[in-house]
Amino acid sequence: MTEESQRYSSPVDYDGLLSNQELDDDVELMDYDSDHGKHSEENPLIRSSYSEPQDKKYGVLFIFGFLGLASLLPWNFFITAKKYFDYKFRNTSLPSNVSFDDEAHITSMQKEFESYLSIVSNGSNLVFMILTVLLVRAIVVKYRVLASTLLITVIFIVTSTLTEINTDTWQENFFVFTLVAATLMSGAQSVLTGSVLGLSAVFPPIYSQMAMIGQAAGGTFSALCSILTHTTGGDPITSGLIFFLIATVITVLSFVAYIGLHFLSFSRYYMISLANNINKANDDLQVTSGEVIDKVAYFRVILKKSWIYCLSVCLVFLVTLSIFPAVCSLIKPISKQKSQWSDYFTPVICFLLFNVGDFVGRLITFICKFPGSHRPGLLLFFCILRIGFIPLLMLCNAQPREHLHVLLNDDAYPIVLISLLGLTNGYLGTLCMSFGPLTAEDEHLEGTGIMLALAMTVGLAGGSGLSFLLVNLL
Repeated sequence: MTEESQRYSSPVDYDGLLSNQELDDDVELMDYDSDHGKHSEENPLIRSSYSEPQDKKYGVLFIFGFLGLASLLPWNFFITAKKYFDYKFRNTSLPSNVSFDDEAHITSMQKEFESYLSIVSNGSNLVFMILTVLLVRAIVVKYRVLASTLLITVIFIVTSTLTEINTDTWQENFFVFTLVAATLMSGAQSVLTGSVLGLSAVFPPIYSQMAMIGQAAGGTFSALCSILTHTTGGDPITSGLIFFLIATVITVLSFVAYIGLHFLSFSRYYMISLANNINKANDDLQVTSGEVIDKVAYFRVILKKSWIYCLSVCLVFLVTLSIFPAVCSLIKPISKQKSQWSDYFTPVICFLLFNVGDFVGRLITFICKFPGSHRPGLLLFFCILRIGFIPLLMLCNAQPREHLHVLLNDDAYPIVLISLLGLTNGYLGTLCMSFGPLTAEDEHLEGTGIMLALAMTVGLAGGSGLSFLLVNLL
């Protein structure tokens, strides 16, 4: 028996999720002969029947895609319900013939809500992701997923209920409550995202890719829903309720999907491996005085090998969030004439094109992985080149502006640039997240995945903060 088979065959109880009989069955399945213990090189999804179980009908792969979608879709729906929140924070003294979102009568709460939402969500996102990194081995993944999905579900149930309650007499309190709910939901989403990406890192790289693709699919779906509600002209209360109910259902189903991983032999194989590797890392890092694990040493080992991918993914999302959606959503058609095109310009050009490009970019990584995991420096170089999107998009017709002149005065420019921004975001970001774990030892795989998620979150927070400066520079 090889050293690897001995490691996989140790009877670790994955915190009660697998029964002793199930563990015995899995141990027999993992206890393979060294002559048959190599993975198939032709297809990373197909494994030798002598070494480990197969991902039958790619069930585990699709579960990770759905978990990726569920990790971001609730938040996407929350920010997509802009019309609903504009209605809730409207000037209630306006006559019935004046629209609640008339630019001449916008209230301070309507104007400032998105800015406050961005600040509290990104701050909460960063804090909770750091906590996830620090507690990655203290709190097992099943409890992180359970707690985060439960909290998100409760928040959306309460938020859905409030859509049918008249809040006109307590708008300010509702404003504060919504921001508190957004803070908690963003934090829970951060824990869920980090846990999903960390767990996917334990599997072959294609599973990290699928989780990232699921995230992009969520963005595309929410953008399409936004355009659909805009086209049908549905009232804001109904639209908001639909968004929140869909988010609730998706969150509940994501937990069911996660539980499903524990009933599939392929995923149990890797999850028992994760439990064994955590124990091994704890034993390796335990100090002689009996104190628990030296977290600094653990993450120092991870960063030493994966820092270039952490820097790259941080840079990818920092550039993207600095310009999208803050600047991109301000870009207007060159023509001043009111038309149907101008009504759909922002939801289609800004949001739909970016999300479709992001989704396609992540899909491309299935067939093309240039520049490859053996050239991380070149990958970082391509991430640096994306900084050029910032001045180019700022020179499009983003309004209002006081300082910069419009140099790219054709609607074709934002169409091409925003599409490429989304495409490169999806492609390079997914490569970073799938290549990073390849640098890690088995016992550091989950920690590497969560560290990459933290780097991504730092980029998101930094980009959001930078976006305020860029808008003021226009």
